[in-house]
Amino acid sequence: MTRSILYVEDEDDYQILVRRILGKAGFHLELTGTGQSGLAALNLHLPDLLILDVNLPDMDGYSLCRQVRKNPASSVVPILMLTVRRRPDEWLKGFSSGANDYLSKPLNPPELVARVKHCLSGGHSGTSGSAGPVEEGEGAEFQLVQAVVSGNQAAFEVLIQKYNARLIDSLRTYVSNGLDAEDLASLAFVKAYERLRQFRGQASFFTWLYRIAVNELQNQGRRNRVVLLEEVTRGDESAWPIKLTEPDRVSDALSVSVLHAQLHQAVAYVPRPYRQMLRWHFVRGLSYATMARRLKIPRGTVMSRLFKARQLLRKSWRRVQ
Repeated sequence: MTRSILYVEDEDDYQILVRRILGKAGFHLELTGTGQSGLAALNLHLPDLLILDVNLPDMDGYSLCRQVRKNPASSVVPILMLTVRRRPDEWLKGFSSGANDYLSKPLNPPELVARVKHCLSGGHSGTSGSAGPVEEGEGAEFQLVQAVVSGNQAAFEVLIQKYNARLIDSLRTYVSNGLDAEDLASLAFVKAYERLRQFRGQASFFTWLYRIAVNELQNQGRRNRVVLLEEVTRGDESAWPIKLTEPDRVSDALSVSVLHAQLHQAVAYVPRPYRQMLRWHFVRGLSYATMARRLKIPRGTVMSRLFKARQLLRKSWRRVQ
């Protein structure tokens, strides 16, 4: 049986595009261009899914979403927000208005189909059942995290956008410079992504993320140190293993020469795409945001690739020592 979808959107181009994408995926799409006509259509027939734009001519999509949720007859209909608004506060506002999921324009067709199927399957970003309006803040934030868990990759980018700068600033107390703080924040986000199913919303996401970062810093302090690329390029001998800095074994100059030779050999063992990430960040000092712009990929992808690159470098460093 074909599932019915009501799409409230006033721009003709997006009406045509979404109808084409979802039509090819086997869905029947009904279209309306205003909030009031959308409410009228809902009174006549409840669709299996409601897709809302935010920028409507007579009301914003958030207000429309709240009205749909307040009506007992339509409160059970899953709602997907589809809008050009990309800021974290806009996503949180969408979830706090009662949306089950949120997707930003421009559209990625496979992602749109995936989010539609997720909503139609009974999957929700929050608790099971209809996602009624929640308080802006931690309730909506929990739904945002659950959107990531359910496969909404863009939602994780929103979390990075919202908290990355704040986390880096908070970590400067513990590390020597800004680059170290950025690396530690990146590691915290990667670890948080791996553990998102453990997030229960009992504390704010930032508090949970900050604890992960501090724990990782403490864990690094307890481990046997592995010389990293950035520590060698900075000439930070205090971070090098004792066996490489003992003055009675070889001269300091020879130690540095050997260390750099081993480093170049270790980097050579790292696959080319990851090697580029290491050189851009640790040798040229490019930030995560700059690398994301150059590679035209999300910042979260840069974080995960650089995390993998560091793991590969650690393995190849042990190989050459």
